[in-house]
Amino acid sequence: MTTMTTGVAEVAAGPEAPDLIIENADAVVTVTFNRPGKLNSLTPQMYEDLGRVCERVNADPTVRLLVVRGAGRAFAAGSDIAHFRTFTDGADGVAYEDRFVQVLERLEQVRVPTLAVIDGACVGAGLIVAAACDVRIATTRSFFGLPIARTLGNALSAYPLALLTDRLGSARLASMVARATMLPAAEAASIGFVVEPAGPGLFDDLMTEVTGQLLAAAPLTVVATREVLRRIRTAGLPESADLIRAVYGSADFRAEVTAFLEGGRAEWSGS
Repeated sequence: MTTMTTGVAEVAAGPEAPDLIIENADAVVTVTFNRPGKLNSLTPQMYEDLGRVCERVNADPTVRLLVVRGAGRAFAAGSDIAHFRTFTDGADGVAYEDRFVQVLERLEQVRVPTLAVIDGACVGAGLIVAAACDVRIATTRSFFGLPIARTLGNALSAYPLALLTDRLGSARLASMVARATMLPAAEAASIGFVVEPAGPGLFDDLMTEVTGQLLAAAPLTVVATREVLRRIRTAGLPESADLIRAVYGSADFRAEVTAFLEGGRAEWSGS
């Protein structure tokens, strides 16, 4: 469910609240993931809606900046695991990853600069969406991770892995996945993933500063630079569907989805 508003609106709450809030004010379109009770876990519909926002921004010449943020104490804590209950085999996992990549490509190829505003958990798919933006700012309480080897035992296809490798470095990324560790905001800033984080009292000032810088920048320069870097990163990207099919079709994945949703924990069998 999505709404489009003009001007600054408060994030709605309650069972009838939209999962995605879109505001358009002063040449800035702001997308807010709005499932704070679920730490803004992203549903397939939210992915589709984010892609549509990118298309609408591309069609509106008055828009000069796209901002993505989350409601409450998270940017986004991964994908909504309940959706994985619908998977019957590995082909469903391949299709899911393909759709996710299509949304990432739309976000990476939108015609204006993009800013991820992060306050709290930025994990799993949330980390990937943030990584697809040009610039990321974060509060000091924010943290970043990809704990899929501890939660569901699923895997990422080549496109998002290449994106995260580019932003975080392959050694750090491999360690974060294997050990299911979180990257604090200060460390994320030290490697250039986010701008130097700010405390709650200074974060609004930081957002105003960075937003002003992006609005003042030549958009063609920013977007052309981003696109050339994307083309370098994706040139010769290897096929990964066979690996994704095997992981999503595994007994481990099916067992852990059920266990996770029932509040338990499955034991990895490696099959």
